[in-house]
Amino acid sequence: MNGRIKVHYLYHSGYAVQLDNRLLVFDYYLDKPEGEVRSLNTGVIEPEEIKDFDTLVFSSHRHQDHFNPVILSWRENIPRIKYILSWDIPRKYHPGNTVMKPGMRAFPDEGVNVFALKSTDEGVAFLVEVNGVVIYHAGDLNWWHWDGEPKAWNNDMAARFKREIEQLKGVKIDIAFLTTDPRQESNALLGAEYFIEHVGAKIIFPMHFLDDYSIMRTIEEKKAIHPGFGAFQPVTRRGACFEF
Repeated sequence: MNGRIKVHYLYHSGYAVQLDNRLLVFDYYLDKPEGEVRSLNTGVIEPEEIKDFDTLVFSSHRHQDHFNPVILSWRENIPRIKYILSWDIPRKYHPGNTVMKPGMRAFPDEGVNVFALKSTDEGVAFLVEVNGVVIYHAGDLNWWHWDGEPKAWNNDMAARFKREIEQLKGVKIDIAFLTTDPRQESNALLGAEYFIEHVGAKIIFPMHFLDDYSIMRTIEEKKAIHPGFGAFQPVTRRGACFEF
């Protein structure tokens, strides 16, 4: 990675990545801050704050915890903004935007290369190369192993997850945003562990944990027995900013 990079944790699976004059926003959904201040430092996108950036907004699928139509109103205040949406997001939001299905590659802006993988839930995951920096946002592409599901269901989930991750082997990823959902209990890091062992990334951020920060403790405990988890950056609050 060349140059300074800032990563802002917005909420749940929402992150913003600042690369010089570019801002990439992923899976923004909660548009209300905990207090009165609206800013990146409180986990909220305020268009006035980012109006001078070349902005790319990604939405991995239609679920309400990953897509909020409010993002489309930002173009009224941000002159250089483009949207990359999963194909399953309602069609009324498609016109004028880049819409991606699994296996598609798009070039929504100069120096930006986006590849879409098939989610194991809804929509897509994004592999983005921008100005030489490679970013992976998993969306809901995860190894969703649930103890209450039949063995055949869990086996199929594992096979579908591994098939998609296979496409990332050999890719040198700088920043990865991976699902670490504490509702999966002992299986919460199953997908992340497979990703680390078969793909890897220089820096990894957890996501899809809502307000349950206990997953950070689980990750820290995992670091003690699995060195690859040392790439994880612990998140302790909404609006947290990381600089590299």
